[in-house]
Amino acid sequence: MRVCVVGAGVSGLPAIKACLEEGVDVVCYEKSADLGGLWNYRPGQKNIGGTVMATTVVNTSKEMMAYSDFPPPEDWPNFMHHSKVNEYLHMYAEHFGLMKHIKFNVVVKYITEENDGFRVELENGSVEHFEKVMLCTGHHAEPLHPQLRDIEKFKGRIMHAYDFRDTKGFEGKNVFLLGIGNSALDIAVDLAKIAKSVTISTRRGTWIFNKVAAGGMPYDTIYMTRCYDWLMDTIPWTVANDFMEHLVQQRMDHDVYGLRPNHRFFQQHPTVNDSLANLICTGYITIADDVDTFTADKVIVKNGRSYDCDVFITCTGYTFGFPYLDKKILNIEHHEVPLYKFVFPPSHSSLAVIGMIQPIGSIVPISELQARWVIQVFLGNIPLPSKQAMLDDIAEKRAKMKRRYFQSEKHTIQVDYVKYMDEIASIIGCKPDLFKTMLSDPRFALRLFMGANVPYVHCV
Repeated sequence: MRVCVVGAGVSGLPAIKACLEEGVDVVCYEKSADLGGLWNYRPGQKNIGGTVMATTVVNTSKEMMAYSDFPPPEDWPNFMHHSKVNEYLHMYAEHFGLMKHIKFNVVVKYITEENDGFRVELENGSVEHFEKVMLCTGHHAEPLHPQLRDIEKFKGRIMHAYDFRDTKGFEGKNVFLLGIGNSALDIAVDLAKIAKSVTISTRRGTWIFNKVAAGGMPYDTIYMTRCYDWLMDTIPWTVANDFMEHLVQQRMDHDVYGLRPNHRFFQQHPTVNDSLANLICTGYITIADDVDTFTADKVIVKNGRSYDCDVFITCTGYTFGFPYLDKKILNIEHHEVPLYKFVFPPSHSSLAVIGMIQPIGSIVPISELQARWVIQVFLGNIPLPSKQAMLDDIAEKRAKMKRRYFQSEKHTIQVDYVKYMDEIASIIGCKPDLFKTMLSDPRFALRLFMGANVPYVHCV
C-alpha cells in the first residue's frame, strides 16, 4: 500500500509517522521549503499558505500540545514562541525519521480517483498513483474577505490578518481592525505601543479568557480535565456559564470595557489574551461598534462614531476547502464539513482528512490520534460503520453545534478537547479505563480524573 500525505505541518507529521509505524510506504508533499505549516514563519514569502506572526506565542501550554510519545524539553516555557514550536516539530521529525519521506517545494495540483486509488498531479508536471490519501493542510488556507459597504471609498491600506507578519511600516499609523478573535487581539497587542491609534471593531463582543490562570498555572492544565468536563456536563447549562462568566469578569469587567456579548460563555470559541485589559485601560487600544461605512480616511461605525484610519485590517477568519481535490470526493459548502468525526468522507474510506477541526484545546494531539485511527482503517484493522451511520453522526454533530454556538463559520468544525480525544481513543483502543485503573492503582486513577488530560495518557 502506498499513501500520499499532503502537508508537513502539525497534522502531516504524525500522519507520516503513523504510516511508518505500520511499515506502509508513504510520501508527503509540502509546498514550502520547510516543515511546520503555520508554524513555519515565512515573513517574505507569498502564496504558499498562512504563517504565524513574528511575535506569535501559542495559546495552549506545551504539555497539552505535545505528541503523545514525544514530550517537549522540561526547561522550555509553558507557552512557547512560534520558533520553539517549529523547533519542537523539527525535533519530532528528526527523532522519528520523517524528513526523508517529505518532498519539499512540491505543490499538489489536483487529486482525483483512478483505478482503485488516486491520481495525484503535481505542479511540476509529475503524476503519481496512490492507494490512500491523507489531507493535512488544515483550515487556514484562504482568507475570508467580508463584504463591506462603501469600502471602495477608503483610500488607505486594506489587508487581511493572513498577510500580517510584523509591526514594520505601522509606526505612527491609525490602525482599525475588524473582528475580535485571537488573531485580531494578537495584532492589536503587537501594534498598540507603536501605532498612533489601534481600534478594534466588534459586532457582538466576546468573552476574554486568560491563558495564565490562578497561581500562574496554564489554564488548559486546570480546565482540560475529565473532572472539569464531567462537572460542566453535570451542572445546569446556565450555572456552568454563570460560573465561567464570573471567573472572566474578575479579570476584566466586560461591560465597562465594551466587550460583553449577548451570547453565553460556552457559545463561542475561546478568545484568549492576557494583555488586552491593560492596553484598553491605558488607552492604547479602543473598542468600537460594528463597521457601517467608510470615507477616504475614516471608518464610521454603527453608533455613528468615526475613527481616523490609515490601515484597515480584516480579521474575519478563513474559508475551508481543498482546491486541489476533486469535488466529487469531498465538497465543502457554507463551511459545512461532511466528514465522519471530521475525518472520513462517508463515501470514500480510502481518503482521510487530518486536522480539519477547531478544538477547544490543542489540535496537535488530536491530529496524532486521528492519524493513528486512519492508518488502522486503511489497513482494514478497524472497520468504519455504514455510510448511513456516518451520515447520521455528521448530522448529529452539526445539530449539536448549531444548538450550542452562535452562527459563525468557525463554529462548524468545533469540538471539546476531552470529549473528542476520548471519542477517537475509544475507537482505536487507547482510552484510559478509569474503572480498571481504580482497582489496580487508585491514586493514578484519581490523577487521570482530576489532572490535566495530557496527550501522554493515550500513548499505549
